[in-house]
Amino acid sequence: MGDGGPSREIIVIGGSAGAADVLVRFLSDLPSTLPAAVFIVVHVLPASENYLPALLRRVSALPVRAAHDGDRIEPGRILIAPPDRHMILHVDHVELTRGPTENSSRPAIDPLFRSAAESFGPGVCALLLSGHLSDGTIGLRRVATCGGVAMAQDPSEALYPEMPRNGIAAVQSCLVIPPERLAASIVAAATGKLESTPIRDPVPAPALPSTEGILWASDVPGTPSGLTCPECHGALWSDEEPGSQSLRCRIGHRFSYETLEHLQRVEVERAMLAAVRALREEAVVAGRIAATAESGALSEMAERFREREQAASHHADVVLSVLQEPFSP
Repeated sequence: MGDGGPSREIIVIGGSAGAADVLVRFLSDLPSTLPAAVFIVVHVLPASENYLPALLRRVSALPVRAAHDGDRIEPGRILIAPPDRHMILHVDHVELTRGPTENSSRPAIDPLFRSAAESFGPGVCALLLSGHLSDGTIGLRRVATCGGVAMAQDPSEALYPEMPRNGIAAVQSCLVIPPERLAASIVAAATGKLESTPIRDPVPAPALPSTEGILWASDVPGTPSGLTCPECHGALWSDEEPGSQSLRCRIGHRFSYETLEHLQRVEVERAMLAAVRALREEAVVAGRIAATAESGALSEMAERFREREQAASHHADVVLSVLQEPFSP
């Protein structure tokens, strides 16, 4: 590779489903002399065990462990975000926080990428790996606009291509790299020898909003979207920039439209199942009242509640039939 400009002393990596396999695959090829600090976020459930450090420690020549709040920024070490904590990079230390979820995840990729870009500017190389939906897309864009290097795993070789594909679509300059070249590309970025041209032409980038700062309660939130946050049920606001692809509430929960649509489907299913449960219970209660009335020779009352029982059962079946119809692709 030719001269690729400044060295990137901060390597930030994000992934979700399918990312662990590719991490094992390319981290084993990183040299122990890598002159950069490496930070990794992989989506995990809040109560799950943080198995990733032990897994990567077996294959990596670099020391690997879970990040601790207050860790120093040191080259030649890999830190991994623990469950239920965002990993934020400052110029001299790591902060772990239980801040609002982003794209319904904590840890999320966007806070790591965004904070790295804002703290280290052109000294950052960000890599987006296999996963669902679009966490990391806006952070990858932020890294690129601050002068850093944006990379994504080749979606055609990702177990779940959606996440890297969304990142590539958002960042015109994103380097699209197959798994077997990831280690060499990271070493080249860390040593200032990375080629500056994409490995293949990315999809044209859509307009994305600025993501500077955190939305505090006293801030002007932007333009009302008419939508509701699925996490806290507050109003969602879009940035005033035309074509914004990001929404956030006053608490600070952030969503891409794609993630929001997915969460809305989940909420619709949950609400419909709750309706089926309530209707079935209404039918049971009405049936018991009707049976009591029948035993007491209260025929008019018994008939009225039998009708309610039948109507509730019918409505439950109707709602359930709608729920069982697949959404159009």
